[in-house]
Amino acid sequence: MQPNNSPSSSDEIDLGQLLKLTRKILNSIFSGILRVFLYLKRNAFKLLGLIIIGVVIGFVLNSLVEDKLQTEAIVKPNFESKDYLYDVVEELKSKVTAKDTAFFKNLDIDVNYFRKFEIDIEPIEDQSNLEKTNAEDDNKYLEILQNYKDNDFVLDIVKSEILKKSIRTHRITFTHKNPKKGEEYVAKILDYINNNPYFIQLQEAHTKNAQLRIKQNDGLIKQIDEMVLNFSASLKNNQNTTGQSMVLLESESGLNVPSLLMFKNRLIKENEVKQVELIEQKKPISILSLGKTHVVKKQLLNKNFVLIPLLLIGLFFLISFIAYLNRKSKELK
Repeated sequence: MQPNNSPSSSDEIDLGQLLKLTRKILNSIFSGILRVFLYLKRNAFKLLGLIIIGVVIGFVLNSLVEDKLQTEAIVKPNFESKDYLYDVVEELKSKVTAKDTAFFKNLDIDVNYFRKFEIDIEPIEDQSNLEKTNAEDDNKYLEILQNYKDNDFVLDIVKSEILKKSIRTHRITFTHKNPKKGEEYVAKILDYINNNPYFIQLQEAHTKNAQLRIKQNDGLIKQIDEMVLNFSASLKNNQNTTGQSMVLLESESGLNVPSLLMFKNRLIKENEVKQVELIEQKKPISILSLGKTHVVKKQLLNKNFVLIPLLLIGLFFLISFIAYLNRKSKELK
């Protein structure tokens, strides 16, 4: 007997049914696309009219809405005053909302110019990723400083480095309508923020301490230079002696020149840090940058030329679909 290689009749039936089903699905898809095309063709003028109406409405809205002006200040809180900075900004926001005439009169500010005046604050950048990247280098640096933990000036350097890592810059945004009065009031508000008695006293004490430390370090550096100079002169006077006598001379003097030079370099480094601090921390809140007043881009309103026509077309399709369902429901009755 030879094996039967022809397909069974049941397989032929299944394949034929599958082809018929596929053809039926394709015809349904094509029919649906054709109906959508015919629907769009019948309503082409209506849809075009809605698009034109939407563009006109968007243009009218853009022309009616007034431009907003913004002045941005980039600030850095000193002496752990970040909480104070956010609290005082919240206080000013409430004063502006309430139009506290008595409060702003003390600042020589007329609340009548406070139409649409707003104050906001936010951190400029999250430095967590940057800190993770530099974590290994920071740990090595702190391990080196650990060897000099008994020196007060090294502890000050460590504290300064830690504060640099923890303190971030912030952006205060002032929104207003009047370009002239707006900038004037922004300057007065920033002066008010910096006019905190506690932080002013803290800044004055910090300045005095830093200046005193720089003066003392300069004196120590001068003494070290004189000691090294005298030691060099002593060696020069004994240049004809043997190497053993030179060792005895250094041992008797008890002078460790390399250690003195390292100590001098650390004093110079501390002075550099203190001098930078005196420049950066002249006020409780350092104003790093005060930008010029500029017009706020109306991003949302600019989108109205596209958004409003789309909304009108979507509403038209929704009404048409509801009407279609209503007709079908009447046919079922």
